[in-house]
Amino acid sequence: MSPQVQITETLEAHELDALLSQVNTKTPSGARNFALLQLMAQTGVRCGEALRVTPADIRQETWSTNDGEVKKVWVLRLPARSTKGGRPRQGIPLGPTTRAALEAWQAKRAQLGIRGGPLFCTISRGTRQAGFAKTGKLQAGKPLNPRYVRELVRRLAEKAGIQRRVHPHMLRHTALTALYDRTRDLRLVQQVAGHTTSRMTERYTHVHPLAIAEAMGALDNL
Repeated sequence: MSPQVQITETLEAHELDALLSQVNTKTPSGARNFALLQLMAQTGVRCGEALRVTPADIRQETWSTNDGEVKKVWVLRLPARSTKGGRPRQGIPLGPTTRAALEAWQAKRAQLGIRGGPLFCTISRGTRQAGFAKTGKLQAGKPLNPRYVRELVRRLAEKAGIQRRVHPHMLRHTALTALYDRTRDLRLVQQVAGHTTSRMTERYTHVHPLAIAEAMGALDNL
């Protein structure tokens, strides 16, 4: 008997929307946080991988279709140094909402005079706040601490009225599960996830209860 496939915990679409809507994108920190969470929620990259993204990892590329048609695509490419498995990740296309969020944060980042370093970085100077930066003093342009992201997600979920524990890795689970639901293509999801085997990806193939209810004609259409 094959081992049981691990089932992952995901956010419903309305929960994810409610969580992201709690971010005040008018402030520099809000623009940064929204872009970070939106990137994770759309691409399925891990929190640690997202925090290692640099501005150069996001680029516009020219891709050709099987018919020879040329398309311009904005993608995220993670080099080997940034991935959990130490292998470069195939380019992950970025949706319009993600791209707009990244552009908004990059504009504010430039206004703050931050050059180089990680894309999602500290923006303040002074005494360190708990769980915010890796060093004792806050300096603009330094790496964010994953603990800051965990606390951020927890706080936003609480404000959104989500009555369960929410953590950053749930954004990855949600993105990859939604991708499988749309495509039913395990190999495609495996490539986006950066998994070496399809067995690792099978955790994202569980069937949503509403899909079962719809297939069995059990939904109340009133």
